Amino acid sequence: MKKRNFIRLISLLSAAIAVAAGFGIKYYTDNRRYRLEIENGYSRTLSELNAGINNISLILQKAEYVNSAALISETAAQLISEAQTAKTALSQLPLGENELTVLNKFLSQVGNYAVSVSKSVISGNDITEEQRQNISVLYETSKKIAEAVSNAEINYDNIDYWVKELDRKLADAVPEDSLASSLNDLEEDLSDYPTLVYDGPYSDHILESESELLVNAPEITREEALSRAEEAAGKNAGELKFQMSEEGKVPSYRFGNENVSVSVTRFGGYIKYMRKLRIPENGHIEYANAVSRAKKYLGSMGMTDLTETYYYTDEGVCVVNFAYLDGETICYPDLIKVGVAMDNGEIMLLECGGYLANHKDRAFETPRFPSEQAALSLSPALTLKQTSLALIPTDYGEELRCYEMLCAGKNGEEILVYINTQTLDEERILILLKNDGGTLAK
Repeated sequence: MKKRNFIRLISLLSAAIAVAAGFGIKYYTDNRRYRLEIENGYSRTLSELNAGINNISLILQKAEYVNSAALISETAAQLISEAQTAKTALSQLPLGENELTVLNKFLSQVGNYAVSVSKSVISGNDITEEQRQNISVLYETSKKIAEAVSNAEINYDNIDYWVKELDRKLADAVPEDSLASSLNDLEEDLSDYPTLVYDGPYSDHILESESELLVNAPEITREEALSRAEEAAGKNAGELKFQMSEEGKVPSYRFGNENVSVSVTRFGGYIKYMRKLRIPENGHIEYANAVSRAKKYLGSMGMTDLTETYYYTDEGVCVVNFAYLDGETICYPDLIKVGVAMDNGEIMLLECGGYLANHKDRAFETPRFPSEQAALSLSPALTLKQTSLALIPTDYGEELRCYEMLCAGKNGEEILVYINTQTLDEERILILLKNDGGTLAK
């Protein structure tokens, strides 16, 4: 073979190898992208189903104690919305065509039953014992479904399973080790239920309206903001450097380093947030100690007239929620969060978004009705334990002053019922969830 032809042959072979490699890389990339799309899509859908079912269960638990027409109507609307979300998610999973009849029936009828009860109460009728029993049965059914779907998410939510499940769906097969069979087993275990004709307001509820606290506050310099940031981060945080200006509803200066990030409002010089990046080791500090450290920290920052409400622990940090106390009224819209490391008590987190957005001077009307009369509006299934005054936000940007009534449910669970001080309307019901990780209101 001539040298020139040999060189041409080598060149052609090299080109062919390069092309083949290119196709191989493209196939690998496309296949990987395809698998990721499958996993992300089905994982998200299963998560939506799980969230929808759990929300339905929570709403039904609250519904056991609702006693007013307005809140029953709101509950019905919530159930219909969550049921639709769950049904949509269920239809998008690779489960086969004719599966899960009972589950679909439950999702279709749960909202409709709440609507029928709502219409009856609006017409002037009291909730009957039979209706309350039906709601209880629905709630118990929802708990079984929620547990099964949660277990399914743990057992089947991975890429290898989703690829196999998609292949099985195309083959119209439902093997014993599938999500469909798992949920079908649930259907067989469900007891009969009657044939049938809302992070809570105390999460980070931030209104879109302009902050009254900041609107007339003086503008500070970057140097003044840095001094405030250093105070919030503490002496052991290291040197802070200017990172950027944050615009929006609350213009701020942001400072930080590899260990901490602090945002200070340009007007007023308030701390918007302070977050440290360290993940605490397994801690030994008790909740009472964490609350005490959080209170001391807030006091050192000039933040007073605050009362702790609920707390939770996450990755070794105890996050304590504080609300502004206006006289005897707990103002939940004015929320501040403080995170305390459970290993050494270090302040890891300060979030003041709710307080900055909502805090203002308020003039409260004298309650039109005494708390004793408000207590008569409670469901007979509740036992009143304690009453206080509270200001709660609504989904429409309003604030309502209510009697916050801590009650015991029929199974000993703690329930918060909010009765309007001016109208005696039952405005909201929350369930206190307590475990080793803290106490939250849902």
